[in-house]
Amino acid sequence: MARRSGKASRQSRQRRAQRAAARPTPRPPAAAADTFQTADADARAADATTVPAPAAQRSAGSRQADPRFQVAGPSRLTDRAIADYHYVVRDLRNIAVLVAVLAVLLVLATVAVRTLGIGQV
Repeated sequence: MARRSGKASRQSRQRRAQRAAARPTPRPPAAAADTFQTADADARAADATTVPAPAAQRSAGSRQADPRFQVAGPSRLTDRAIADYHYVVRDLRNIAVLVAVLAVLLVLATVAVRTLGIGQV
C-alpha cells in the first residue's frame, strides 16, 4: 500500500512520535537490595563529582552581559522547538539545489547564445 503524503499524514506521524517519546520506558523489576545499593552508589558518585560553584564576584567596573541579548552563541531553542522546525534544514537544502541548477542553466544558456550568434547585429 502506498504511503500518504501530505499535511495530515505528516501531523499523524509527528503525533505518534511525540506519544512514543512521552511514554516511559519499562524497567525490569529489580530486587529491593539491588535498588538500594544502586541508589547509594549513584548518590556517592554524584557527591564525588559535584563541585561547588564559585561565587560570582562583581566589581563596580565589570558587568556581566545579559544572556538574553547575546547575538551569537549557542541556540536558545529547546530540543522540542528544534524538533518542531526540522523541515527548515530540508527546505534550505532544496533551495541550495535549486540555486545550483539555475546557475548551471544560466551558464549553458550563455554558452549557447554566444556559440549560435543569437543577438549579434
